[in-house]
Amino acid sequence: MTALGRDDIITGLRELIAELRAAGDVAGIRLVGGAALALRYFDRGTTQDLDALHVRPGNDDAVAAAAARVAQRHDWSPTWLNFEVTKADAVPTLGRAVEWETIYDRDGIAIQVASKEALLAMKLRANRPGRDTRDIRLLLILCEITTLDAAEDFYEEFYPGDGLTARAISIVNAILADGPTQSPEPPASIVL
Repeated sequence: MTALGRDDIITGLRELIAELRAAGDVAGIRLVGGAALALRYFDRGTTQDLDALHVRPGNDDAVAAAAARVAQRHDWSPTWLNFEVTKADAVPTLGRAVEWETIYDRDGIAIQVASKEALLAMKLRANRPGRDTRDIRLLLILCEITTLDAAEDFYEEFYPGDGLTARAISIVNAILADGPTQSPEPPASIVL
C-alpha cells in the first residue's frame, strides 16, 4: 500500500495533469475522501489512495492509464488514484446535491473536490472507527454541527430515508462528549 501525504497528492496530481495533457486527453476529475480533505480542508496525515468519481468529460481508462504511469515513476500502488468509491454506494445521489469546488481548470482538464458537507455525510456513512473518527470530528466542527440530532438531520439531507447506523451514532456521541475542539487550520492554497 502507498501512504500519500499532501505533498505526494499534489505531486501526483501535477504529474497526472502533465500526462493527460501530453496524451491530448480531456478529463473532469472529482475527488472525495481523504485526499479531498487534505487538499482543501485540514492536515490529515496520509491517505492510501485518491478516491475519484467517474471522469466527466473524458474517460476513466485514460485517467487510470495516466495515473499508472505516475505510479510507476514513484513506485506507488498502481491504484493510487481509483474509482472504487463509486462501487461503495457512498456518494449521495438522491438527497441534497453534492457541491464541488474547482481547484484546477485549464486546457480541458479540471479537478474538483467535494464540499465539506458532502465529505462529512460520506464519512458518517463509512463510519470506520479509528480510521474516520478524526475526520468526522473536524468536519463536525467545520459544518458547525454540535448535537446528535443535528448530525442525524444533516445526514438524512444527503441520504433521505437512511438514518445514521448505531456505529455512527456511537462515534458522534463520543466526539460530542469530548467537548468542543478548535477549528482546524485550512491547509495552504495549492497550485497545480
